[in-house]
Amino acid sequence: MRIRIGVVVFAVVLLIAAFISNIPSEAETESACRRALDNTSTWTVRPDICQDVSAETYRTFLLMYDLREEGLD
Repeated sequence: MRIRIGVVVFAVVLLIAAFISNIPSEAETESACRRALDNTSTWTVRPDICQDVSAETYRTFLLMYDLREEGLD
């Protein structure tokens, strides 16, 4: 009986670890957001991947995108 409980607990711990490891980091999310920006991106119309980025960071990304498009990077 103890072995079964141990195996079940171990399996649950592995599942939780696998779930947590698949959550993207903040840096990965921000990088994906920068790549997703295009001419249709505005303050109110965000790409889906940018929904989890803070408003200040998103505004910075938009300004960087605009400057890059103008050739001022």
